[in-house]
Amino acid sequence: MTQDADGVDGFRPVVDPQAVLAWIPRDVREDGVTCGMDASGWEDDTWILHDLTVPIDLADREEGPRLRRRWRDVTDEDLPALSKARGWPPNAAYLVRNLRWPDIEVEEGVLGGESLTALLDIVGDFSGPGLACFAYYGMVPANEYERLTVLEGTLSAIGGLTRNEDLFRGLSPSNWWPSDRSWFVWTDYDLTATRVSGSRTLIEAVRSHPLLETLDWQWPGGSRSAAERLRERR
Repeated sequence: MTQDADGVDGFRPVVDPQAVLAWIPRDVREDGVTCGMDASGWEDDTWILHDLTVPIDLADREEGPRLRRRWRDVTDEDLPALSKARGWPPNAAYLVRNLRWPDIEVEEGVLGGESLTALLDIVGDFSGPGLACFAYYGMVPANEYERLTVLEGTLSAIGGLTRNEDLFRGLSPSNWWPSDRSWFVWTDYDLTATRVSGSRTLIEAVRSHPLLETLDWQWPGGSRSAAERLRERR
């Protein structure tokens, strides 16, 4: 981090990060130490595609106002089929591969805008906005390589961490979860989609929300973690 995080946006650093993360298997923690942890064990999961925007005025594509569009509306690709065929989590680099900035903009490592608001509404309904919550930033998004960055606060304050340019360069937490561990969110620094894990009821609510665009995807034919495979490709 670039400055003291005490009290930032309703969150504060935990006293003992290792103790907070001890419930996550050691190999998962090690694989995800740089960009995010690929924890498993919930009933179901899905990937939220990050908000994609296009310029409103084609004569001012770089500096002008932008409008959110669905990924499926800017490409002729069959996104579920293409994603299933690839050995890589859902990502704009191949799902909308023929389009580039400024014709489209979708950010790696940032779950924000309407998608973040919708997800917070869903998990808030399931867990309550005042529930104690933890947020973990991998070493790369935290820009901190000497110690683990784990914060604690309330679910209602999660949104304030994203876009905090002073501390996290506008990036989302790599992982965040409630104290009861009933669900888990992973936003990898290098990906333009975020995985949400939880009960079947929760994940169905995510899939069916009108403001969320999701894809179901699993690593093909193996139990090795996504974070481990991502690390090998970096």
